[in-house]
Amino acid sequence: MANLLLALSILLLTFLNRGSVFYTAAVEYKPAPGIAEQRHLHTDDRRMLDPFQLCLDCRCCAANDSSICSMMPCCFGIDCNLPEKPFGFCSFVPKTCNCTSCQ
Repeated sequence: MANLLLALSILLLTFLNRGSVFYTAAVEYKPAPGIAEQRHLHTDDRRMLDPFQLCLDCRCCAANDSSICSMMPCCFGIDCNLPEKPFGFCSFVPKTCNCTSCQ
């Protein structure tokens, strides 16, 4: 239920922001003077996450004739750092047409 709520929230944000899910303004960070911090990363404790994909309706067109189109379920994935977009810009992008399960 929580995953569905998260997916629907991200989808709503995508439509409200005209395709952008997250936008991070360019901010320059510098370390504070006189403060040093060391951390040891334990890679054994981390888990591998699967890519986020969502099956939604989209308009798909025939590869050889762009005038033949229909609505069908598509696998959407999140693409970040798109060309000619600011760093951190992410968007839902259809990956495949006519999906039954996004895997």
